Amino acid sequence: MPSSFQAVAVLVFALLPGALYVWSFERQAGRYGIGASDRVLRFIGVSAIFLAFLAAPLYWLYSRFWDRFVSGEDLPLALATIPILYIATPILIGTTIGVGLRRGRRWVRWLTGPDPAPRAWDHLFQYRQDGWIRCRMKSGVWLAGAYATANGRQSYSAGYPEEQDLYLAATVAVDPETGAFEIDDKGDPVVGSGGLLLQWSEIEYLEFIDA
Repeated sequence: MPSSFQAVAVLVFALLPGALYVWSFERQAGRYGIGASDRVLRFIGVSAIFLAFLAAPLYWLYSRFWDRFVSGEDLPLALATIPILYIATPILIGTTIGVGLRRGRRWVRWLTGPDPAPRAWDHLFQYRQDGWIRCRMKSGVWLAGAYATANGRQSYSAGYPEEQDLYLAATVAVDPETGAFEIDDKGDPVVGSGGLLLQWSEIEYLEFIDA
């Protein structure tokens, strides 16, 4: 354990890139971790990777400018960009990978693994693909809605580790006993003007149909 303020400062400085990367990635892709300990291990590991690449440049900066900094000498103005890059780089990389995962980019799998989502629920909704959702509730009633942007609102699914609930921006008319879609004259499902909020604990069966 660190025994001084300097040691704590060095520890925070070393772990900061990983923490910023994980925060930026999860901001886009969701909290893909088993728990707090798993997330800590992730940003420690990512920090180690960043420091492996930054060790030589950081040592050069230390050997070249640290004594001048301590003695209060003037430093090149360009050095002011170093802290910005140290913070901005992991944020940019984490955001890029998170967006790539959300959009289903194949190259992201080389970094996240083939199955990063912790639950089937998260795997289904992580790409935010538009579609029709039809549910048979535990009460026996069928309900349906559009998982898309509709009625001026966007559908939403809660991600790990939150309780699984689902907001559908537009309801879709179905037979409450059979679940069959009601079709209009153009052959499309009849979409309502209201939304639908569902809890997974109340759902017996869920079908996702690509739009």
